[in-house]
Amino acid sequence: MSCTIKDIAKDTGLSIATISKYLNGKRILPDNKPIIEASIKKLGYVPNKTAQALRSHKTNTICVLIPDAGDYFWGPLCGYIEEALQKHNYSTIISSYNPQLTESSEELRFLISSQIDGVLFVPRDEASCNLAILMRNSNIPFVYLDQLFENPSSDAVTSSNYKAAFDIMEYLINHGHNRIGIISGNYNSYTIKERFEGCKNAYLKHGFPEKDLLFLSGKFSAASGAKLFKKMISVPNPPTAIFMLGCNLTLGAILELNNLGLSLPNDLSLVSFDDDQIFHAFDPPITSMVQDFSEIATQAVDLLLRRISGDCEGFPETKMIPTHFIERSSVKAI
Repeated sequence: MSCTIKDIAKDTGLSIATISKYLNGKRILPDNKPIIEASIKKLGYVPNKTAQALRSHKTNTICVLIPDAGDYFWGPLCGYIEEALQKHNYSTIISSYNPQLTESSEELRFLISSQIDGVLFVPRDEASCNLAILMRNSNIPFVYLDQLFENPSSDAVTSSNYKAAFDIMEYLINHGHNRIGIISGNYNSYTIKERFEGCKNAYLKHGFPEKDLLFLSGKFSAASGAKLFKKMISVPNPPTAIFMLGCNLTLGAILELNNLGLSLPNDLSLVSFDDDQIFHAFDPPITSMVQDFSEIATQAVDLLLRRISGDCEGFPETKMIPTHFIERSSVKAI
């Protein structure tokens, strides 16, 4: 026979009302929370989500929309989001989309019809706005992650991309580099525009002409990173340092660097925006600017749940999460 909230109430000595509040994500006395959790684990209680949804008109389910499920870059962020939502008794649906395809809109309509309570949305670029319009027209609370748009009409949580890129450029310049290359993904994205502006303004601050700042853009992929890296170092008077604006781009650049028989940092200095576990294992390990996905997830979940609860104070709100710098051994002073 399945366990019910009456069984949990009897086991804990707490009221059915208190157990119900906990299961529905409402506030209870802090001392009661571990008691209830221990009882749920002991008795093997499994909530009836369908019944809860019918009673409350809520499913306690959040959808995370990402542009490419095949890109493992989003894995850590999705993991932190799921962990943060679990603390509030919410389930997570992770779905990918292609903003160019009508099927993406149809899939989102299906998710909305399934009565999701809200969406954490990673837009690829401004072409993704059609999905945002669909959510807004359906009165689904949502929060942008990573990307922003001019004159934002929705909440957003992102990294301090401008400052992070500015700081990296200053780091390279302070190591004697004044011929610096920048390799990026899609320049139409907010994050890349902000990172490039940070790079450019740091360069100009030190009196270097903008025309000497080398910039190439392509796709956010290892293949694109390799191709652009080879093109960058083939120009007359090539850069002494290259700043890669994404970890997949960095991986491609390192593969191409090895193919060409070059070594870091003797032949070239290299820095990555975003980190990867494999960067620790390279010889030398790669200096990186790291986004705080844990804090991004926490802030985004808190903001979305506030909107779901009806708290619209400060809307639309944009939160910039600081990055942190990991200095390794891929840059040398010249």
